[in-house]
Amino acid sequence: MKITIGYLYYDLLNLYGDSGNIKTLVYHLKEQGIKVDVKYLTIGDKKDFKNIDFIYIGSGTEENILTALEDLKKDQKELEKYINNKKYILSTGNSVELFGNYIIINKKIKALGVFDYVAMHQDRIVKDVKVKTDIVNSNIIGFENHPGKILTYNEDIIRIDNFIGTYIIGPILVRNPELCNKLVNELITSKDKDFEFKETNYDLDQKAYDKKSIN
Repeated sequence: MKITIGYLYYDLLNLYGDSGNIKTLVYHLKEQGIKVDVKYLTIGDKKDFKNIDFIYIGSGTEENILTALEDLKKDQKELEKYINNKKYILSTGNSVELFGNYIIINKKIKALGVFDYVAMHQDRIVKDVKVKTDIVNSNIIGFENHPGKILTYNEDIIRIDNFIGTYIIGPILVRNPELCNKLVNELITSKDKDFEFKETNYDLDQKAYDKKSIN
C-alpha cells in the first residue's frame, strides 16, 4: 500500500515548525509498513488532488496566506471534489481561514467558500491551549498565536467529515500522539479496511504529552 501526502505551500506556510506534522505522520505510517510519497506543492505547481490521499497545510504570515489563497483558487473546483469525496485534510494555524467564505482583515476578502464560516481578525491571541474535542479521548494541547476568530464555530478544532481545521499549532501531531495515531489508522483503513496493524511506538511522544498536559 502507498499513501500520497500533499504538503501545500511548504515554503510559504511553515511559521512554527509545521513540517514536523509531516515528519511524524510519515514516520508512523512507515512504522506500519506503508510506502509514503510526499509531494511538496507551492505557488504555480500542478496540484493533482485526485491522486493525493492526505493534504496538509500550515500557518503563515498574513501576506503569505493571501498569496496561497489566490493560487489555491485556481484549483478550487478540484479541491472541492477532493473534500466532497471525504478525503483527508489537516489545516493548522491561520490556514484554516482559507476554507471559509470570507476573511475579514479591515476589509472582506473572499476565501474558498468550501465551508460555511467566516474568519474575522481582531485582537491577537497568544496562549498555550488544552482543549477537549470529540475527535479523540485525550485533551488536545498546543499553542495559538493569531488575530483571527472563526465565526459560527465555538470549537477550537473543527472537524467536518475528514477535514480537520484548527488555529492550534505545536506542531499538533507531534504534541498529540492520540490524534496522530487516529489519523494514521483512519488513512490506512480508508485504503484497506481489513489492514492488520502492527504494534506502534508512541512512547516518547506520550511522555512529552504527559509532561506538558499536567501543566
